[in-house]
Amino acid sequence: MTPETEPDPPSTRSTWLPIILVTLLGLSGGGAVATWGLIGVFSGESPIGDGRDPKSYGFDLDDAGVDGGAIVASGNPRDFLPSLVSPAVITGSEVAGLNASNKRKWQKEVVSGDRVVGIRIGDSTRAYPMFILDAHEVVLDEVGGVPIVIARSPLVDEIGVYERALDTTPIDFGVSGLLDDLSVLLYAPGVEGMLVSGHDGRVVAGDRIGERLAPVPGVVVSTWQDWLARHPRTEVVLRDPGSLRRYRRVSYDRYLDGEDWIVPPRRTPSGSTSSRQRVLSARTAGTDDPWTILPLDAIEAAMTPGGLDLAIGAGTLRLARPIGDATDRVDVAAVEGLELRFGFWQAAWVRDPEAAEAGLERGRAAIESAGGIPADGTP
Repeated sequence: MTPETEPDPPSTRSTWLPIILVTLLGLSGGGAVATWGLIGVFSGESPIGDGRDPKSYGFDLDDAGVDGGAIVASGNPRDFLPSLVSPAVITGSEVAGLNASNKRKWQKEVVSGDRVVGIRIGDSTRAYPMFILDAHEVVLDEVGGVPIVIARSPLVDEIGVYERALDTTPIDFGVSGLLDDLSVLLYAPGVEGMLVSGHDGRVVAGDRIGERLAPVPGVVVSTWQDWLARHPRTEVVLRDPGSLRRYRRVSYDRYLDGEDWIVPPRRTPSGSTSSRQRVLSARTAGTDDPWTILPLDAIEAAMTPGGLDLAIGAGTLRLARPIGDATDRVDVAAVEGLELRFGFWQAAWVRDPEAAEAGLERGRAAIESAGGIPADGTP
């Protein structure tokens, strides 16, 4: 599709930033190019962060609450992607009609095979298409009366959803341009020096190091078709009209299906489980219990026609085959009393390898006890 057919008019920031980002995404392996300077040229603003040195981003990292070497520059400056704030929504039942009125594929909103992040708070359910999250990485919203922040870390295919407050006042967040072991680091424009890890919601820089945003329990990654079938009264987030070109150009599909890293990890697991294996981690909501880590390929091997029910801590997890054609091979059909984390094994492992390995053993044992695979992990 040529630019003339696109609905949003060209502008310096909205036109060039997606092009620069996709150029970066197109690179294979670890050679991420520092493109930060070009953004400043085209936007007329001086970028904060040189794309290489974490200290250039304006945060005190000398006493950071993570291992040395965990925080690196992403190759981009602070706010290189805009946060999505209070996005427009429609009901799930309205999506088909809206899509039918738009003839071209790129004009449509979420479609059946798109991955979504599904959130339920109280009686409210809402789906966030992954392609929207990829183009913003930070979303500020309110669901069921609760202010939340969604942190998307596409380099490790990870999602974190947290209540957006440390005390009682909601905090605004943006994309810092820094990474915590490839997970996005959020910064708070209104709180001097604060950095929060998208991996676990913990404050890793600033005056409140060690405090943690409360995770929202029961968050799942599914396809739109599956989520809608299980939550027919759901709402779904619409695209931001000012970001349409970004949604069209930013795609991690080839990266997530490949083997090369855009930004190389500081260390990778040496065991038989691939660092890019997708895992589902679960623990009792509202606790610091150790994680039970479930490899998706092991779940697939153990799946029965009636699904797979797992008791984890004080909660329960029902897994099932997808209802429709899906990119993922398993789906979360129901979850009660659990905090879930989706992502690469790399993200689950790198911060505490010994605890992660123990969590992986618990996961395989849980699958075995549910009538699944043997404890050694073989189908």
